[in-house]
Amino acid sequence: MRKENSTNAFNEKALQEYCNASKTLALFSGRWKLSIVSRLLKCEVSYTEFKILLPTISDRTLSKQLNELVKDELILKNKTKTSSIYSISDKGKKLEKILTALAEFHN
Repeated sequence: MRKENSTNAFNEKALQEYCNASKTLALFSGRWKLSIVSRLLKCEVSYTEFKILLPTISDRTLSKQLNELVKDELILKNKTKTSSIYSISDKGKKLEKILTALAEFHN
């Protein structure tokens, strides 16, 4: 966590205002966000299923990453009586080509 008034924070904000690609990449600043969005592009996933799919992630981190993705409108959260179900939003669907290209780049 960096201070909001630090030089690094100021530079990051300035870069994001200057470069839309940088702004988009900042949406994935969390270690697990790409994995979460990639999975949701395939199907809806409950919180409990994410814990099984990503067994090394802590509850705190998973909650934080999911909440940030909801806040950034990349995913949707639907609460049921027993769980929370996550799905990809229309905005998140626009990332599919980018994520596919990233995955293919390494091959």
